Amino acid sequence: MKRYGNLFDRVVEYGNLEQAFHNAARHKTRRSEVIEYGSHLEANLLQLQRELITGTYRTSEYKTFIIYEPKERKIFKLPFRDRVVHWAIMQVIEPIWLSNFTRDTYSCIRGRGIHPLLYKLRRDLKADPEGTRYCLKIDVRKFYPSIDHEIMKQVIRRKLKDARLLALLDGIVDSAENGVPIGNYLSQFFANLYLSELDHIMKEEMGIRYYYRFADDIVLLDGNKEKLHGTLVFINHYLNNERALSIKPNYQVFPVESRGVNYVGYVTFHDYCLARKQNKKNLCREVAKLRKRGMSDEEIRIKASSRLGFMQHCNSIYLLKTLNMKTFSEVTNSSGNLTGDKYHIDDILNREIHLKG
Repeated sequence: MKRYGNLFDRVVEYGNLEQAFHNAARHKTRRSEVIEYGSHLEANLLQLQRELITGTYRTSEYKTFIIYEPKERKIFKLPFRDRVVHWAIMQVIEPIWLSNFTRDTYSCIRGRGIHPLLYKLRRDLKADPEGTRYCLKIDVRKFYPSIDHEIMKQVIRRKLKDARLLALLDGIVDSAENGVPIGNYLSQFFANLYLSELDHIMKEEMGIRYYYRFADDIVLLDGNKEKLHGTLVFINHYLNNERALSIKPNYQVFPVESRGVNYVGYVTFHDYCLARKQNKKNLCREVAKLRKRGMSDEEIRIKASSRLGFMQHCNSIYLLKTLNMKTFSEVTNSSGNLTGDKYHIDDILNREIHLKG
């Protein structure tokens, strides 16, 4: 396996740090910490550069808070300057790490979010009903907090050999007492890297044709139930011995047609796909709450647009009609006339834009 060196100088180069600032600040430009850091941007970046080059940079203390989505999660937040460092690192090494992932690895990878995974799952189920009769669904127990620091460092070293960059990454890995912090930009890639070897084993050595991993949620499909049970034993052994992880006891091997594949917010069968029950409940409750406030249907569509958009990816037209919510294809602009050239989003990011109409 090829290992990459001579990367640290690219990470600490001023232009890379400046671009990292803009990426870290995206969609957060009104936050006080971003405004304060950007008001003396050159001085702050030069100070950060000096600390990185001299090896005196240390990850700041985390602030923590709890969210419930729907289960309880402890989120770690770093000051803005540390997020700039994470972006500076990722801008250089992201292509290297992406090359290590199989096409079946999703979550926190550009173009590989929930819906690309859903579409791939639906295509496979529809194209090969016999070969996808049974499903094995696995979830890793307390994945992020259980990632072993020493194993994580060894996984990183399989692709990188730059001593100064490795020292910087080691400090970031060790900045949390246990595992990797949920909320760090780098943690998302650490999590994907930690199980990337398992992805390769499943596809290249075990010959699992239908395999999907979204962070620590893993789904396998096959026409042979016994094969899936045998694969479960192998995965459990691998996680225990190679990654110091364990599988939650709620793993399942079941016929797809009996209950569907409950995955990434949807329940998918061979011929159709529905939203998960909790997601449907949440939409109904939000619509009812907004109607109680006296809002019109058009206002409700705007307020609940994210939940309605989620429903567009499955066969939930009856639910939307019951709620009297139009599909987006039925909503037309009542006024306004935009003219001019069209640009891809990548062509206008981080550029000054003047609207003239």
